[in-house]
Formats: sequence, structure tokens, C-alpha cells
Amino acid sequence: MKFREFTAELFSNWPVKLFSIAAAVILYFSFQIVSLDSKSFSLPLQIREGGNFVLTGQAPSYVRVTVRAKPDNLAIVQKSDIQAYIDTSLVTEAGNNTLQVKLDLKDFFTLMEPLDIQVKPYRLSLAFEKIAYKTVPVTPLFFGTPADGFEVSSWTLSPAKVQISGPESIVASVTEVHSSTVDLQERKTGFKAPVTIERSSKRIQILGVPDSSIKVDISPRLDTRRFSNLSVQSLDLDSKLKTEQALQKVTLVLSGPKKVLDSFVPDDTVVQADFSDIHEVGTYSVPLRVYIPDEFSVVSIEPPTLKVQLVENTAPLPSLEDEL
Repeated sequence: MKFREFTAELFSNWPVKLFSIAAAVILYFSFQIVSLDSKSFSLPLQIREGGNFVLTGQAPSYVRVTVRAKPDNLAIVQKSDIQAYIDTSLVTEAGNNTLQVKLDLKDFFTLMEPLDIQVKPYRLSLAFEKIAYKTVPVTPLFFGTPADGFEVSSWTLSPAKVQISGPESIVASVTEVHSSTVDLQERKTGFKAPVTIERSSKRIQILGVPDSSIKVDISPRLDTRRFSNLSVQSLDLDSKLKTEQALQKVTLVLSGPKKVLDSFVPDDTVVQADFSDIHEVGTYSVPLRVYIPDEFSVVSIEPPTLKVQLVENTAPLPSLEDEL
């Protein structure tokens, strides 16, 4: 009888008794949580990218993480023990997507009892686009100028092209990417230097780039200079012939290193009329020869030939005695 009475008493008004037990449990754990110490951190939010879509919206740079635990446990918790991130590989379509902020915790957190961790904001609504790929050329970004009288004659970047990835709308607008700054200040000779490939946007990624370098060739700056009214010297004119009139003066345009060209003064032997193939009286179109230093080149000579009337030279030839 006593057992029956105990059983009847136990299950009488059981909804009320069950509610009381549940309330007691809730109060116990609530007291445990309320009595815990707390520590808050402002953590950088990592974007862990993956999948076929890429973030275009602006995610917050930081989130606030609050850790609640017993004082002894909480004392060992440091900011570096927690990482906050969102995982973009979960995105399956373009447009706005809601992602949960997740946490990576050091292993010792599993030993803490009780433990409460909260993140604000906990969910983020962000815009995504389909990821696109493109190959674009790399252009050097030069700083300064070579020494006076010198110039960049050529340059070679390795690699000359790179593959980029990013949101479709941004990748479509990218036509090139730049290297890091290459210093040319007061350079007189060529050089080779390591460089990095710079992203044109934070949303753009440079894919698979090995060590990059640039080779720059620097040479004397070339210039052109015009020399007018230059006299022409007769070359190999037969002693039996002479020109009926003085040879026409010419205009010569030369190209060469600017500093040397600026100081060059042509003499009467620079331009010569070649009569070596002419042995009779008459009117001839005589070619001109130009004798200049090796670092110069002829851009033009005007006129390129001279029209010359040759007549008999009636002046007596010098005798051997005269020459002695």
C-alpha cells in the first residue's frame, strides 16, 4: 500500500511538478551564466573565399566577440585565440546572400564549462557576383628620370602578362595591371630589378604569379640637329677639269647623342662631292658623301646631289720645280 500511495502521490499533478523542475533547471543555468565574468574583443573579420561567386558588397572590417566563462578560465583567453570569418563557398547564386559569422577557437575552449560566446553582428547580408577570369598585360610604373642626356630606350617585364580574377563587372573594366614603382632617378646605365605586380582593385586577385622582374635599358638620348649653308668640298676632281661655278651649299640634318651633337661643329670636309668617275667636260649630277663621327647618322641632306657644269681647266699645271 505504501508503494502505491507513493506512486500515486508522485504522479498526481504531474504537469505542475514537471513545470517546476524545468523552471528550476532554467534558473540554475541562468544563475550560472549571470555569475560568469565576461571579456569582449574587436576582431578582424576574415573573408574565406571559394566557390564560383565573389564578394562585391562591403563587409564590416571587424566584429565584436564576447566570451563569458568562469574567472579562472576567462583569465587565459586572449584575442589571438579566436578568429572570426565568413565562408563565401556557401554562396550559390549572384545577388544578396545572408552569411553567418563563424568562429575558429583554440582547442582549450572545449574544456571550459560553462561557456557562452556571442558575436555581433551574427549574420551579414552581402552582395555577390559570379567570378570571372582574364589575362591582361603588365605595365611598369616608372618614377623619376634618368640623368641629363640619357633616356629609357627599352624595357622588358617578366612576366609580360598575368591572369586576374574577380567580380565580372570589375574584371571587364580592367585593361592592364601595373608593377611596383621602378626608380629611374639619375640613372645612366641599364639595370635589372625585382618588382611586384600591383592589384588595380581590392576585389581583383593576381593568379599564379612567380617572382617578377624588370630589365631596363638606358642609353644616351638621341636628338637631331640641322646644319645649314655648309660648303661642299670637291673630291677626286680630274686636274684637267674645273667647275664653272662654285659648288652649291647644302643643308645637313644629323642624329646622335644629344650632348655630343650639341657640341659638334662641322668643317669644310664634312660634305664632299665625288667626281671620281667623271673625266670629261659636261653637266653632271654629282653624288655627295658625308664624313661624320661614328656616333652620328645622317637623317637627310638637301639637295642629295649637285648639278655641276664641268669645263676644261686651262690653268697651267704646276711644274716639278714649282712644287719643289
